[in-house]
Amino acid sequence: MAKIVEFDGKKIGVNTSFKLIDTGNNIKKMVKYYTKITESANKADDNLQSAVDQSPVLAGIVAEAVCDLLELNGTQKKPVLALNYSFSDEYEFFNECLVKFLGLKMPSLDDEEDSEDKEPEDPKLQDAD
Repeated sequence: MAKIVEFDGKKIGVNTSFKLIDTGNNIKKMVKYYTKITESANKADDNLQSAVDQSPVLAGIVAEAVCDLLELNGTQKKPVLALNYSFSDEYEFFNECLVKFLGLKMPSLDDEEDSEDKEPEDPKLQDAD
């Protein structure tokens, strides 16, 4: 059964709803952009400034991937590539494609906040209730 990823084009100024399936071409595209992200991350130094410097690089790669996966035309691509729309919306779409098409997952933008906010529960405390 085909794996499908849906994306509301209104999030990037396009009045079209998209449904992508796990075609060989979409898988190739995801491999290409995942590789670009990992290569870029591997070039970075392991320090705060490098992490900050990588942010616009990541945003650019994700924007390219969105345009390519959705097969946007030149007019539609321009504001996406200019990084004028929500990175989190684009990243969520990219990550969902990555999960469904390749079985890989990039960290969620919320993962770090969630893990910091939640204290691990002690199983002994649950038994005491």
